Amino acid sequence: MHHLAAALSWPRVKALAESGAWALLPVGSTEAHGPHLPLNVDVVIAQEVCRRVAAHREVVEFPPVSYSLTDFAAPFSGTVSVPGDTAKAMLVAVLRGIAGAGFARVAVVNHHLEPAHFKVVHTAAAEAARERSCRLVVPDHRRKPTGPLLGDEFMHGGSHAGCYETSLMLAAAPHLVDEPIRRALAPVAVDLPGAIKAGATTFLEAGGPNAYFGDPAAASADEGERLLGIIVTATLDAMR
Repeated sequence: MHHLAAALSWPRVKALAESGAWALLPVGSTEAHGPHLPLNVDVVIAQEVCRRVAAHREVVEFPPVSYSLTDFAAPFSGTVSVPGDTAKAMLVAVLRGIAGAGFARVAVVNHHLEPAHFKVVHTAAAEAARERSCRLVVPDHRRKPTGPLLGDEFMHGGSHAGCYETSLMLAAAPHLVDEPIRRALAPVAVDLPGAIKAGATTFLEAGGPNAYFGDPAAASADEGERLLGIIVTATLDAMR
C-alpha cells in the first residue's frame, strides 16, 4: 500500500512507522536532460519506482530530494548543482529525521546516476544508519546482476536522456516528453563512462552538446515498462 507522508497527519505517520512500514525517500536532481525531457527526470523516475514498489510492500513515501551534486550538467540552463558536502549533510539530516520518526526500515530510491552523487548517497546513508541504528538500504541498479539487464546503452552509453531514460519517462510520465523533438533527435554515440575516465568533467567535454547521450528516438513506453520492472525488482531485492 502506498502512503504519501506529506499528505498524512503526524499520528498517522507514527502509526505506520510502528506497524513496520518501510519509509521510502526518492532522490533525484534538477538538471538538463536533453532538449526533449524536463529537468526533473530523475525525481519522476525515482517516484515512479516508489509507487510500483508500493504494490508489493506497505510504504510511506517521503517528499523527494530534488537537488544534489550535478556538475556534469552545470553548463546547461536550469541545472542546479549543490556542492557534495552540502548535499551529503542535507541527505544525512533528512534520513536522520525519517529514522527519528520511528521508521526502522528506510530505502533511498535514487535515480540520479552521476558517480559523485551516488557516492554521496551511499556515504550519507551509512552515516545516518550509524547514528540512528536503523536498517537503511540504497538499492544500486548500476551493479551486477541488474546493470547488464538494463541494456548496453545503460552500461556503456551513459544512460543520460537517451533510449534508457526516455523510455522510462514514456512509461512513467509521457506527458512530460516533447515527442516532436524526441523523434527528430539523432543518436549521440558516446561512451560517457569512458569519457569520464578519460577526464571529461561536463557533458560538453564528453561530447554531448545538447545534454543527451544515446538514442532518444529509439525509446518506447514498452521498453520503459521492461526497465521499470527490472529496477523495481532490484529495489525489492535490496529491501529484503
